[in-house]
Amino acid sequence: MKHLSNLFSGKLTAYQIATATGVDIQIIEEMMENADAVNELDECSYNKLVQLENELFTPSVNNNETSA
Repeated sequence: MKHLSNLFSGKLTAYQIATATGVDIQIIEEMMENADAVNELDECSYNKLVQLENELFTPSVNNNETSA
């Protein structure tokens, strides 16, 4: 089962996601309304969405920074 919980948590609009990934906005809107629609996505579109989710919601570790 495919899963994109962070991407569709309400922080981004369908337009923002579609623009960033090139996935049709109607497909994004359908996934926002119905989480099971993710399972019907083609692999290429799903991979684009996973990449966006990882870039936006995975904390990056930078070893050159110090915390105050």
